[in-house]
Amino acid sequence: MFAVRTSAVFLIAVMLLASISRADEPFGISAESTSGTPKTITLSGSSVVDLVRNVIKNESQFASLANQGVSASLRYGGINNAIQFGKNASNTSTTVSIPSIHFTRTFTGANASDVEKQIENFAKKNGASIYGDFLRSINEHSTLGVTDGNPLSTTALLADYSYTLFGLQPAPFAFEDPMDRLDATAEPRWRFDSWGGVSHTDSGDGYFAGGAFTLAFRFADRVGLSLATPFTYRNVDGASIFDVGEEVSLPILAIKPKGDRTMSWLITPTFIAGAGGSIDAASGGIFMGGGATSSLSYQLSTFTFTLANQLDYFHGVPIQIGDYKFDTNLNQEVLKNGLKVTKIFGRTIFFDASITRSDFLQRAAIDHYWTPAAGAGVRLGDNAGLRIGYFGDFARRFNVNGGDIQLYINY
Repeated sequence: MFAVRTSAVFLIAVMLLASISRADEPFGISAESTSGTPKTITLSGSSVVDLVRNVIKNESQFASLANQGVSASLRYGGINNAIQFGKNASNTSTTVSIPSIHFTRTFTGANASDVEKQIENFAKKNGASIYGDFLRSINEHSTLGVTDGNPLSTTALLADYSYTLFGLQPAPFAFEDPMDRLDATAEPRWRFDSWGGVSHTDSGDGYFAGGAFTLAFRFADRVGLSLATPFTYRNVDGASIFDVGEEVSLPILAIKPKGDRTMSWLITPTFIAGAGGSIDAASGGIFMGGGATSSLSYQLSTFTFTLANQLDYFHGVPIQIGDYKFDTNLNQEVLKNGLKVTKIFGRTIFFDASITRSDFLQRAAIDHYWTPAAGAGVRLGDNAGLRIGYFGDFARRFNVNGGDIQLYINY
């Protein structure tokens, strides 16, 4: 009996871990007996793995279902019946169904060891790809998607950083005077970013915090190299999610600014590698990609108007750990288009405001969202600058309000 229960956990919580109605918590399980005394137990929580383990092993609130056949259904991030599973009273049969990807499999054996072996072999050969398909369906339909599909997913966060760095707030190398605004003249060699805020979604409310370290080099006056490492922690009603990336960019100044009533144009191709994961959400993945950012600016007296555009592509990368393969079923393009106006005061202070529309070009729970932002900055002598700002992400079923700080330092 114990072996079959352990096997079911292995398939549903290792298959569930094979890729690293709204309630108070993002996940929920409803289980009912199919033999013996009729019982129905419903429980919600912040860890899908704990919920699945408890119902399969008849632990915690599900202890009263021991030695009975059980049918259970998992609510995942607002999606009811995301996974359905059950076992018979003799523990010689286990069934797992994932309706969104039309998957159903029953494991039946003469004894517990036989069923356990079947489940283990299946998880090694097919579990990763099946669960990878399930996670992709979550990204497409639930605002709790970890790697893709919403403004706080891994793909969106990595696209946001390169867009901010080279689209709205470019400063990879010095623009020559008379361009006086900080983000054109600070010539940062080191840049430190931090951000944080709160989110309100139909899958749960939460908060997030993150940052990035960027090191930039300049080759002559028109070409640079930027190495950035952004990272973010997100919490959705107790479920923890982590994101990290590495972005290698080659900013190219196609048109140099020459002062009042002139235009400048920065073009930046970027290579991106990233990973996002959550043990609580039994979700995650590794992917690579890249894109290009265009920042076209026009200076008019003490105002600068910027048109920022970016297109990024992300593709999932499988990994192998022992006998188990972990799939990231992810193919996504993120398109960003925005406008910014900057007002400078003398050579030390500026204010800016912007609006950006972001679109997931492949299927996503949130297909597009708007990002208003505003900030104020000050030059700290000739070799440093500081900007503090507000930003938001707004879409149907998903709202974010946050703030950010950028510190530029030369050497």
